[in-house]
Amino acid sequence: MALADEGPLSAVDLAGMIDEHPLTVEQACDRLCDQGDIRSVGSRRYELAASGQHQFTDAEPTRSGSGGSDMSGLAD
Repeated sequence: MALADEGPLSAVDLAGMIDEHPLTVEQACDRLCDQGDIRSVGSRRYELAASGQHQFTDAEPTRSGSGGSDMSGLAD
């Protein structure tokens, strides 16, 4: 996972990594911030919060086999 491995990243950088539009990623990051999984560190950059780190280490990553977008990978 990018945020766990690389530290604070911008929504634009995350979008490039998962081939999504930056606005879509920004909206997903806003929801994850509201849930406490990630936190904003300014300038639209995000890092994994303690609760997100706990979820990341406790859960196996899942991949959607449907070929659709899976934004949940930003924080789990």
